[in-house]
Amino acid sequence: MKNQLADVAQRRRALLQIIEAQRLEVVVISQQWQKPLVLVDAGLKAVRFVRGHPGLVSGSFAALLSLRGMGIAGVVQKGWRLLYLYPAVFSFGLKFLSSFSRSPSEKRNTEINY
Repeated sequence: MKNQLADVAQRRRALLQIIEAQRLEVVVISQQWQKPLVLVDAGLKAVRFVRGHPGLVSGSFAALLSLRGMGIAGVVQKGWRLLYLYPAVFSFGLKFLSSFSRSPSEKRNTEINY
């Protein structure tokens, strides 16, 4: 009986050493894949954003194309002109941005119920 228990204990120690070696191997492999997987994760987030906000992305792209070649001074001049001529655009933009910062419960409380 003692010999069987000693064999089982020896086998257990050998298996624990194999497990520890495998764990270290998994750590090395995971460190090698960490950077590529971070890039893939960032790419997936970008794709989800584009799919979730197509109007925002296409509008930004159109704005960049229209402002191309103006330089910083031209962009500032055009922006100032828009704010001066169309103040409603500025207030609409602030309302639009503030709608993202409120929680859904706050949005429900501000709705008018008849």
